[in-house]
Amino acid sequence: MRILLVALLVVAGFFPAGCSDPEVTSFNEVNQVPGDVWEHVRPKLPLQLLSSGDHSYIVFQSERAVTADYEIKDNRVIIKLDESESKQEVTETHIYKLRTDAKRDKIDVRVNGEQRPFDQVTGF
Repeated sequence: MRILLVALLVVAGFFPAGCSDPEVTSFNEVNQVPGDVWEHVRPKLPLQLLSSGDHSYIVFQSERAVTADYEIKDNRVIIKLDESESKQEVTETHIYKLRTDAKRDKIDVRVNGEQRPFDQVTGF
């Protein structure tokens, strides 16, 4: 009887962990990406999503300095990319790695507050 009670308590302890709402575990700009990711980047496309397993790369080409942030709303990850006012001489490639512990229904990107569709979505 004691073994049954202990087993029941252990199982009950795992149940809430399985029901918790998954969160974005990390979102940050990266300087280097693996070669298999870089193969899929298209320099002429301003906004791209490259997905593999539990992480995605968001590639954003801009002639301006960019700050990035994110928020979670319902089952969406909202990526906020804000460009500075001053233009640079060259277009820079900004790559952000988004790692989640569960699939989200949708990733929305907002550039300077306006929703923007991906120019390319690639799975690898």
